[in-house]
Amino acid sequence: MANVISDETIEYVGILAKLELNAEEKEQAKKDMASMLDYIDKLGELDTEGVAPMSHVFPVHNVFREDVVTNGDDRENIIANAPESRDGAFVVPITVE
Repeated sequence: MANVISDETIEYVGILAKLELNAEEKEQAKKDMASMLDYIDKLGELDTEGVAPMSHVFPVHNVFREDVVTNGDDRENIIANAPESRDGAFVVPITVE
């Protein structure tokens, strides 16, 4: 366990996380944080020569289709579905006076 976490660091992290830790919880947090940092150090020992950097394990590409207008100006058919229309627009009840 090469990473040693100071009491000040635990206090600071507690303030940032808005946690009130008692002495026992602070000691456990110090052990947990040191363990996490040790694990990260262990990952740093891996040979990554020839491995391309990536942001995802699987290849990610744009899955959105091109935005193409297919029915353009079909006002008559749209207004035909309205219960009531006037001058090419929907007539709706007044909601604000």
